[in-house]
Amino acid sequence: MKNSNQGTGRLLGWIIAAAVLQPFGSAQAQSLSSKPVVLRVAYPAGGPADVAARKVQVPLQSALGQTVIVENLPGAGGSIAAASVLNAPPDGQTLLVTTGNDMILSPLAMSQVKYKPENYRLLATILPTDFTLVTSAEHAFANVDELIEHSKKPGSKEMTVGSWGYGSAPYLVAADFGAATGARLMDVPYKGAAPVVQALLSREIDMAFVPLAPNVLELVRTGKIKAIGVANTKRNPFLAQVPTLSEGKYLKNFVYSAWAAVFIPASAPPAAAARLSKDLAEIVKGDEFQRFLRDSAALPVEPMTLDQSAAFYQQEVEKFRRIAKLVKLEPQ
Repeated sequence: MKNSNQGTGRLLGWIIAAAVLQPFGSAQAQSLSSKPVVLRVAYPAGGPADVAARKVQVPLQSALGQTVIVENLPGAGGSIAAASVLNAPPDGQTLLVTTGNDMILSPLAMSQVKYKPENYRLLATILPTDFTLVTSAEHAFANVDELIEHSKKPGSKEMTVGSWGYGSAPYLVAADFGAATGARLMDVPYKGAAPVVQALLSREIDMAFVPLAPNVLELVRTGKIKAIGVANTKRNPFLAQVPTLSEGKYLKNFVYSAWAAVFIPASAPPAAAARLSKDLAEIVKGDEFQRFLRDSAALPVEPMTLDQSAAFYQQEVEKFRRIAKLVKLEPQ
């Protein structure tokens, strides 16, 4: 009788334990397989970063075995989307697609931005491209040295350089260029890359630092704007005839790129970050994604581990903070 009671007690205990654990197991399964993963893009639909995010969406959905959706939340230098991702549940299901440049620079340039780059982890870069110095077609500078020397001539006017606003990456690149060379430049802000390119075509501005993209490449090839130099230490394969800015006598190791990337809040579970990093690394090295990069005139993407991504990200943060301090960038 005693053994029978003990068996009944153990069985009852197992039933109670199963009843207690069942809701937890169901909730956990739902969070891992049913709840959609959100790629929140910090720019309007159709832009380069948005297109890259949508190239990632379908293969990531297959890799995770769950729905992945893309949401666009543009504005304020990417800070609106970045803040909304931080305010989402810290479960690793809501990711941010933005440029590393905006992620780092927005807190340095805008007083209303309260987050720091360290509040996020870099999972993968998905669209890196060189900044390229271009001028309007009315200028006939043979190289960057001629442009610099023209801007420094006594009695000459400051050269106008387009950017997409105070504290944007083109603004900072131009400010560093001026500080390093002594070129006399005046910033002219626009609302994005497209208006800057249009201003070059209409000859409203003299020059700009723009990310190399297919439309820019076509304008250079047809002579509507002129490429003076690439902000890298090696020539861009899509503009092999155009020297790097470091090939001139005034600049050395002048390297700036625009790179769209996928980020996750630093507070997200480490296991979620590791899984997503691994899946994204597989996606970006795939043939289809590499073909997309070539079609976008982008640089090759090398898959990185989570630790390699962290090291690269920290290097970029330190670089931009150093340049921001040099050019006296203050939050406004």
